[in-house]
Amino acid sequence: MKTKKILRRLFLTVLGLIVAVIVLGLGFWLIDGRSPQAYIVAHMLPQTTMEDYEKGKTDMTDKSTVEIPDGLEFPREVTQYRVGHMQVFECAAEDDSKPIVLYIHGGAYVNNFSTPHWSAMAEWAVRTGCGMVIPNYPLLFRYTVKDAFPLMMQLYCQLQGRFPAKRIAIMGDSAGGGFSLALAQEILKTDSLDQAGRLILISPWVDVTGGDDALQEYDTFLNNEVLRHVGADWAGELDPHNPIVSPLYGDMQGLPPVDLFTGTWEVFYTDIVKTYDKMKAAGVDVSLHVKKKMGHVYPLWPCPEGKEARKEIAELISKVKF
Repeated sequence: MKTKKILRRLFLTVLGLIVAVIVLGLGFWLIDGRSPQAYIVAHMLPQTTMEDYEKGKTDMTDKSTVEIPDGLEFPREVTQYRVGHMQVFECAAEDDSKPIVLYIHGGAYVNNFSTPHWSAMAEWAVRTGCGMVIPNYPLLFRYTVKDAFPLMMQLYCQLQGRFPAKRIAIMGDSAGGGFSLALAQEILKTDSLDQAGRLILISPWVDVTGGDDALQEYDTFLNNEVLRHVGADWAGELDPHNPIVSPLYGDMQGLPPVDLFTGTWEVFYTDIVKTYDKMKAAGVDVSLHVKKKMGHVYPLWPCPEGKEARKEIAELISKVKF
């Protein structure tokens, strides 16, 4: 009998703690406008300093070969091959009725894939049955856009030889989002290539000379000063306003349907809105998905807002018709 009372008291205590956590979490959400998890993620992200940048410029590590993190599995076999010296991962589509996603990862053109990249891509492959084509493109500080861009064009050309162009969705985040838009613009100039079926851009870096300094105090991740230096490095011999580096300055006319995801508390927000306005003016079927008080690439974050965005992106991938 005594044991039952102890167990009952323990159960009520645990239940009370759970209820208290839920109430506190909901209260925080109502006051702050973000989930507690989103707040934690935003303040855990390391912001690069100029000291980090100067140190990083001396790092000539070979980043041309990476591995999928241990314990992370795609729903179907992942094969690897090379386009030139560029490593490419590919997870086959569930069947011929499913789209193919060419995913270009972010990382300021300096960093390889992060675990959230791999997790999100595996999640989308599960949810939609889509194929995933994942290039490990050449990065700073060994290479510049002049090394990476031709390889990506070559990869797209090969994909179009295997799949109808309308079956392909080009998708990317941050630097990879800017690269994705630049790639789609360049495809329009190439008579031998057909445009992809859809563009999905997550917090795309569309102007390497830009970034809104008025939003810097809210962005706990990106550092405008560092990004402008990195952008100039990526441009190399090219003008940083060249559209293959800063696609905000490129021609938007003729692009496929586009979805732009952004948070209002990221320094790229203003440039992304400019991109949306320019696409609208060019007659592009474009949708702007804005989340208040959320930061850079929030759809990849492990929080309710990120989870909801990934679900929405899965629905967009499934809308690719061919």
